[in-house]
Amino acid sequence: MEVAIVHPADRPKRAPYTSGVTFLNCRSIEDDEIEPGMIVVGGVPCEFTGSTIGPRLGPAAIRTASIVIDWRWREPGPDGVIDVRDGTVVRFRDDLSLGDVGDFTMYPPQLEPTTEAIRTRMRGIVARGAFPVMLGGDHYVSFPLIAGYHDAKLNAGERKIGYIQVDAHLDLQDDNPTHGTHWHGSNARRASELPGIDPRNMVWLGLLDVAWRDEWDFVQRSGATIVTVDQMRDRGIERTVAEALEVAGRDCDTVYLTVDIDVVDSAAASGTGYTNFGGLTSREFLRTLKALGQSDKIGGIDFVEVTPPRDNSGVTAYLAALSLVEFLGRRILER
Repeated sequence: MEVAIVHPADRPKRAPYTSGVTFLNCRSIEDDEIEPGMIVVGGVPCEFTGSTIGPRLGPAAIRTASIVIDWRWREPGPDGVIDVRDGTVVRFRDDLSLGDVGDFTMYPPQLEPTTEAIRTRMRGIVARGAFPVMLGGDHYVSFPLIAGYHDAKLNAGERKIGYIQVDAHLDLQDDNPTHGTHWHGSNARRASELPGIDPRNMVWLGLLDVAWRDEWDFVQRSGATIVTVDQMRDRGIERTVAEALEVAGRDCDTVYLTVDIDVVDSAAASGTGYTNFGGLTSREFLRTLKALGQSDKIGGIDFVEVTPPRDNSGVTAYLAALSLVEFLGRRILER
C-alpha cells in the first residue's frame, strides 16, 4: 500500500499541542507582525528523534509556568517589585516588544519535512530582525533552528556565527548505530558543519556524564572548547561565562545559544529526558543564564528537553521559565 506523504504547506499552521497560553502573557502574533528588535517566542514540540515521551509538551509547560512570574511581578501595579538581593525596584519595561508566534507545526514521524519546516520558519523570523527565543522539544530541534538562524544571518551579510551549548552532554555523535545522523544526540555535530560555524568558536558549558569516542575525538581535533560542571565551580560562574563568550564570539558577528535543562542536577529538575546527578544547582543555572544574557553578541536562544510527564510538580518548567526571564532580564526589565 502506498503511503501518502503530507506536504508541509497542506498542514494546519498551529501545532496540536499548542496550549493557547503565551510566554509571560505577551501578545500572540503572526509571523508577518514581527518587527525589527522584537523578542519573538516560538514553540518547537518535537519528540520523535530518540527522546523519552513528553518533550513535545515542554513549550506549553514553560509558557504556563511563566504566567506565575508575570502575575507575581505585575500584581503590585506599575511601581514594580523589589529585588531583595540588591534592593532595586524591578518592573517590566514600558516599551517591551515581546510576541509569541505559537508552536511550529511538526510532521511526526517525518523527520525531513519537520527539519525543513523548522529551518524555514526560523529563517523568516530572524530575517525580520527578531531576537528568537525558541522552546523545545527534544534537542534535535536546535539543529534546524540554528540552521535557519545561520541562513538569515548569512543572507544579511554576516559571515561567522559562534555557538554556546549549556548541557550535560556534547550531542556531537556523527552516526549513532540506533538513531542515525539526525537525532537529539547529533544536533551540535550537524551545526558544526554549517558553513558559517567554525568549531573553534563552539563552547560547551556544564558537561557531565560521559562522551562517546567520536565526540571526544571531534573536540580534540577541532579546537572546540569544553567546560565541565566542576570547572565552572572552580573558576566561578561569571568568569566561566565571560571566557565562553570571548571564545565563541572571537571574530564572529553573532553567537547562538542552546540550553538543555538536563545540565541541572536532577534533584532540582527531574522533568527531562535523562537523569543526571551532580549537575548545576538551580541557583548556579540561574546565574549562568543571567550572565549569558548580559552579552550583546548573543542573537538567539533555544531552550530544550523540558519533559513534563517526568515531573508532576512542574518545578522543571518553572525553572526553565524563570531562567529565561533571568536571561532576558536586561531586554525586558528595567530597574
